[in-house]
Amino acid sequence: MKTLIINGSPKAKNGNTEVFIQQFIKGAGTSYEVCYLAKEDSQQLAEYMKQFDTIIVAMPLYIHAMPGIVMKLIGCMEPATDAGKSMGFIVQFGFMESAHSKYLEKYLSSLARHLNYNYLGTVVRGGSSGTSMMPDKMNKKLFKQMQILGEHFEKEGSFNIEIMNEMAKLIELSKGKSRVFQFLSKIGIGDSIFWNQMLKKNNAMDKVFDKPFAEKNA
Repeated sequence: MKTLIINGSPKAKNGNTEVFIQQFIKGAGTSYEVCYLAKEDSQQLAEYMKQFDTIIVAMPLYIHAMPGIVMKLIGCMEPATDAGKSMGFIVQFGFMESAHSKYLEKYLSSLARHLNYNYLGTVVRGGSSGTSMMPDKMNKKLFKQMQILGEHFEKEGSFNIEIMNEMAKLIELSKGKSRVFQFLSKIGIGDSIFWNQMLKKNNAMDKVFDKPFAEKNA
């Protein structure tokens, strides 16, 4: 089984998506080829993909949208002419609730079948915005999950459904939890601490309320 993993993050090797990919490969114990879409010509990559039996596209999710470079690649892809090829996806994003990916998941399953690929599924993991910046001990559970996924994929040629379900377990926050997070945010506890540290580190704290895309008054 010849497998190609595509890193669809605009940050290439410097983002959270790369962490997911490397832990997946570590679990598989195989040096799968990885292409970085941010550094590739989409048309050439789409042509190169035809040489592989299995394609795994890993990417971040921005609100409800995939990166533009992934959309561009999809526009260049053609249906597989050989039977038995497979395609799967790994999607990570900052929002805690996996519900943010439900529309994308439906699209990706339809896309794989439209391109004549067997759909392996979409691995979803929310709350991942700071993964690449956290010490390994804070990512221990995530690393284990991704390694199990890689190990299972290498043996069975598919994603481990139990691990997929576990990673996407927090589907939606209850009203009670939503109120708690809103309260913590108001008093400066929670994600705001992390983001404020990043703003200060980059001397951008004074720009926290800037609206660069807001319509200016005439």
